[in-house]
Amino acid sequence: MTRFGPWEFMLDVDEVNYSRRELLAYSRRAALPVVNLSSGTNHLPPPALLVQSGLRAAVDPECFHDYDGPAGHQLARVAVAAHENLLGAPDVELTDDNVVVTAGASGAMHLAARALREHLDEPAPEALLPVPTFPLAGACLAHAGYAVREVVTAARDRWLPTPAELGAAAGPRTRLVYVNTFNNPTGEHYSAAELAELVGWARDRGVHVLHDQVSSGVSLDRATPNLLAIAARHGYADGVITVGSLSKSRAIPGFRSGWLVAGRRLAALCGRLNELTAPSSVSIAAPLVVLDRLLTGAIADVPFGGAAGPGRLARLVDGFVCEVERGEPAGGACRRMAATLAALLGRAELLAHLCGWYADLRDVLRRNVRLLDGRFARLVAGGTPWRGDFNTFVRLPALDGADYLPTTHRLFRDHGLQTLPGPAFGMRPAWWSERGYWLRLSFALPPDQWTEGLQRLEELR
Repeated sequence: MTRFGPWEFMLDVDEVNYSRRELLAYSRRAALPVVNLSSGTNHLPPPALLVQSGLRAAVDPECFHDYDGPAGHQLARVAVAAHENLLGAPDVELTDDNVVVTAGASGAMHLAARALREHLDEPAPEALLPVPTFPLAGACLAHAGYAVREVVTAARDRWLPTPAELGAAAGPRTRLVYVNTFNNPTGEHYSAAELAELVGWARDRGVHVLHDQVSSGVSLDRATPNLLAIAARHGYADGVITVGSLSKSRAIPGFRSGWLVAGRRLAALCGRLNELTAPSSVSIAAPLVVLDRLLTGAIADVPFGGAAGPGRLARLVDGFVCEVERGEPAGGACRRMAATLAALLGRAELLAHLCGWYADLRDVLRRNVRLLDGRFARLVAGGTPWRGDFNTFVRLPALDGADYLPTTHRLFRDHGLQTLPGPAFGMRPAWWSERGYWLRLSFALPPDQWTEGLQRLEELR
């Protein structure tokens, strides 16, 4: 098994920072709560009415379901396809055959890496990985048999390598490039023009693009470029594999609901591989995936704080039900479940609740951004402008020159701060040490916890 250094570094961090023994030791010694300043998951309350409706559907007799098969729950697959078709219209035309539902985004990433590797059927393919970025991506690719080449930008005003820099880093065996919207940890994303350039290069070179959208659901902003639509317009729809999830953006990691979208041939291979480890998606999460995908599709053009018109949702739900009926025998379990979910989606308060949740979430994120840029501005340096995500990547001048791993453990043991620094997101610790002490911060914390955590960082001066 090929190991990936940044992922191993993160596991070394977590061995202390998430150890129950260590957590109890700090709690007893300091009598203070631990604050996770670098969480990769939204720690704000999930949309309560949405979660309650999903649970209500999951225990409805009409929604009981047997094993879903290797590609996952049919209704969830149809809903994901409907969501992507609506946001990518008129360029994106998917069916449930393009979708595999998985037990979380991590599972989807693992499946995509393995399926692409088998699809290529050639020795030692290479994958390009922008740095810094999500460490699990490199680990999945390395474990699947890719030689991972990390790419850093020469620009001073950004972290993301430009498409030209990615192309220059490619070699004769490059077969895959990974991109993340929003990039984890920096909160950046490629512009539509940059994605078009990247897709054109990938198409001409026969390179697949693995697109991680796990964090994009926080923003729900149509200004964020739609890579599937861009790829379709450039004749390379099957060259893009998209991974998504509800876990991080909705603050419901326990549901383990994720999916991937790919060309039909590759999606079928992902389903066959999925059968090895997860013969069924998590059925109890399927109603929540359906509700969320259709609701968020219906409000994608609604300004934050605005009211969504029910007409668009009604049309989306009607199309969803028709698609389920088309592929399900009369009286089948999926037909009955789709009818139950359609009735839930007809409740006006559910749509209004999700609109309000988005508005409240953005308000908290803005408030925490203002705190970091104002009261705590002297604490950090080098952060990227906020673009709507809950992550940012900053330098702590007070820790410049510090040894990364022991310092991360000291922040936890002495200050009760769970943090994740630069070496978890690519390159070796020595590379980062030359650039200062960098770590990811998460705006998606209750403001009192955010303030408490930053105050503890101030003690490092």
